[in-house]
Amino acid sequence: MAQSPAIVGLTGGIGSGKSALASAMESLGVPVFYADAQAKRFYNYIENKDWLVQTFGNQVFLPDSSLNRTFLAGQIFSNPELKSVLESKIHPFVQGLFADWIQDKSSVYVVREAAILIESGSYRDCQAVVVVEAPIEQRIQRVMQRDNLSRETVLQRIQAQMTDAQRNEFGTFLIQNPDGNDLAKAAVDLHAQLLNYLNRA
Repeated sequence: MAQSPAIVGLTGGIGSGKSALASAMESLGVPVFYADAQAKRFYNYIENKDWLVQTFGNQVFLPDSSLNRTFLAGQIFSNPELKSVLESKIHPFVQGLFADWIQDKSSVYVVREAAILIESGSYRDCQAVVVVEAPIEQRIQRVMQRDNLSRETVLQRIQAQMTDAQRNEFGTFLIQNPDGNDLAKAAVDLHAQLLNYLNRA
């Protein structure tokens, strides 16, 4: 029976560049599971929609029945209890998707990219954890431009996450991304380091 691939967790604060690094790893042929993107599928199921309305009210959906992401983000980033309740529903859902996704993978390792890899406990399933770090001001400007958000909103979201210092305690590898440059070289170097590390494990 073929051995299952090792799982490498990839995380970092909002605007750190973790998704860009994941994409660069994918271009090297490494299978990448984008947990945050997959989590959006949670909102498509009718039973989950009913629960969302019961929990957050009718405003959670727009008149066209699509998710009111701005409203939902405002709710969870201003209320830690609601954030925890939503995450307690989404985490098992994403874990199930990941379990199905990894079944047919035959690579040495796969990458599981997730903003809350540590907070969700998913890091415990990983043989290595990569943390991407960037200066706070760089992250703020990047997210403001990317998501068309105010500085205050971005800061609120950053403050709702773990600090870099807390996240780094769980990291096997730390990738510095100070200026948001192309992360292709960092991906090549990291890939070599991971192969070496996992072969020794």
